[in-house]
Amino acid sequence: MVINKRILRNLSNMVNNRHPDKIRIHWNNVFINGFVSIMIIIICAPVISYANPTEAEANFTITINCSGLKTCKKCTERESCLWSLERQACFADYGTPLLLTVRTETECPSVLVVSTVTYATHLPYVYAVNVSNDVTGFLEFLEQTRVSCVTLDVTRPAKVSGDMISCAPVNRSDLGFDQQTLMTYHCYVIFGEGDTILRLDDGTHSYFMVYDEFHNGYRPDESCVTCLWDVGHFAYYYKWCSSKNIIAGQYRFYASYSDIDHKAVMPVNDNLTATVPSSPECNDVRIQSVEPLSALWTGGQQVKLTVNNYLILADSVGEVAVTVAGRDCVRPTLVDRRNGLVICILTTPGYDDVRPQADMQGPILINYQPSSLTVESVQTFRFVYPEITDISPSCGPLTGGTLLTVRGRHLDAGRLVTIVMTVGDGIPLSVPCEVVARHTNRILCLTGPSNKAAPGAINVVFDKTLSVQDGTSGPLMFIYTAGPVMAEGQQFGGIASGGTIVTVRGTGFTCVSDATMYVDRNGIRRVATGHCHPVNDTYMLCSTPKLDGPKAGALPERLRFGFHVWHVYGHVSDMPPSPDTDGYAAHADPVLEDYFVAPTSRSVLINGGDLGHGYRTTDVVVVQFSKNLTVAACNVTSITPSHIVCDSDSPAKLNHAPVLVVTIGDQLAYTVNRRTNISQPKSFRYLIIIWILISVTFVFCYYKLKSMNIANFANTI
Repeated sequence: MVINKRILRNLSNMVNNRHPDKIRIHWNNVFINGFVSIMIIIICAPVISYANPTEAEANFTITINCSGLKTCKKCTERESCLWSLERQACFADYGTPLLLTVRTETECPSVLVVSTVTYATHLPYVYAVNVSNDVTGFLEFLEQTRVSCVTLDVTRPAKVSGDMISCAPVNRSDLGFDQQTLMTYHCYVIFGEGDTILRLDDGTHSYFMVYDEFHNGYRPDESCVTCLWDVGHFAYYYKWCSSKNIIAGQYRFYASYSDIDHKAVMPVNDNLTATVPSSPECNDVRIQSVEPLSALWTGGQQVKLTVNNYLILADSVGEVAVTVAGRDCVRPTLVDRRNGLVICILTTPGYDDVRPQADMQGPILINYQPSSLTVESVQTFRFVYPEITDISPSCGPLTGGTLLTVRGRHLDAGRLVTIVMTVGDGIPLSVPCEVVARHTNRILCLTGPSNKAAPGAINVVFDKTLSVQDGTSGPLMFIYTAGPVMAEGQQFGGIASGGTIVTVRGTGFTCVSDATMYVDRNGIRRVATGHCHPVNDTYMLCSTPKLDGPKAGALPERLRFGFHVWHVYGHVSDMPPSPDTDGYAAHADPVLEDYFVAPTSRSVLINGGDLGHGYRTTDVVVVQFSKNLTVAACNVTSITPSHIVCDSDSPAKLNHAPVLVVTIGDQLAYTVNRRTNISQPKSFRYLIIIWILISVTFVFCYYKLKSMNIANFANTI
């Protein structure tokens, strides 16, 4: 059993329009009164959810908040909201046609008070409201409804004629106006059962003013400001006239009322102070702009405020106090009378104030002592503590000119920033880094020259007061270096196929981001495909390039070589070898024959000729021929002119492997077969033959000597 959506919408609309006596649900052509209808919904709600969860979710979980919109235009600006002229309230739109409702801004009637100012000599005063653009028949509805006005909490009759609603006149005795220069009165229109207040386009028109005197050519509200703001269901009204007002002089009025129920008990009014909240509704009283919107936590920075009607609120000679995110901003000074531009200086933290863990933020508050009014800004101001997290590049040349990027948070805080590097120990050298660009998360600067090849600590100073050095893991260091230089006494070489590793020693390798080795042969430069790996400032490992010779059996060649170096600061240079290096020794690729497992040890002997030139044991990898060629079959321990010796933990298993794959560097690979016809190498066979010959000779000599001794013994007898 599922209730039709249209029925639920009608019920909701009727509840929103406050007609409990008219609540009906048409279900199977039976009209059920409101109580039974509500019970059906309560009982059937689980059924609806069980029968169709998607439909139930759409009907009961979507929340449209329209109730806080208090005028027709604001209500109809919001999608899915409609304005009820009968209830003068905003409700969620469920798509059901209803009487006296407005869904678009163009259909909203214009509700304006004809005049909100009069003079004592012009009393009695008629509070009159003009209703125009009535496209829904609202005035016709009012003509058939009881309409009244409330002034000074007294309900008075009103009439509707054409497009005007006119309240009963009030005179001097009704208002209690006697020998005052200016009085402000609250007046509003109610209709229906007396519980609906007519909403005006401009809420300040709910009040009218009576001036004692009339000055020809002088506007009565000159040098005055008015403001109306909402807090919950209550509306607060404030009027202030400075001493420059010719009619009233210095005048202040502050009141509040419920904009929903005129019989509601108001909160206790603070007759001494009023705070205009951060709302853009009060055009007369608001902070238009704040510059900047953040400042260093250390304070001392100038803040510029543009305030509407600042001269009137301050009344020229009054005391003004400015608070920025909870911090005093002292010496507020008006520097532009026409635009209301005020500047003040942020105070510094107290002696006991501890740096906050998070940014301090809050609105700007301006308190005008003459009017006892405090204005709160819409803008939010933040006190920030800049942080630096890392730098790049990490080093550069002694000559300077490196474009250094310092990254962090709130790096655009303050008016001025400087960066200095403290280079070296003992008597350190202060080297400036000229700032060329600044953003909230990074600062760009050009390093100055240094006469020391040493690291320097980065120090970022904001407004000459706040010094920030440490990153997340301690001080951030920039290293000045003289550039990479190879050490003397080194010899370099490799095989024709290249890909072997050579050790390069020198200084200044910290600033090397990338390097490649090159060799010149027959006028052609060969650059290694593998790159260098800097280990530390004095040591890196480089891959040798592939050459087109020498061929097998040829003598090694001596060739010119060097290194292309990319520095971390973006510079590219060439690093030549030291003068005592006699060139790059290019050897022919080694030739391997076969292998066998030594019977009396764990060694595997890989046979070849003239081995061990242009590569090291670390360049050789031996794997068993299988699906996984990345697992070493044995560990190469030494290389002799005729063998590559490789130790294995399970040499017996290798006796069953038909072949092994031997790679030298990353370019040369051999597949070697296991020796099956002779289990020992030739040298081993020679040793056996020699041993047999020696043994036979020894036996022959032994028996010959023995026979000679027997013969001598016989002769003696």
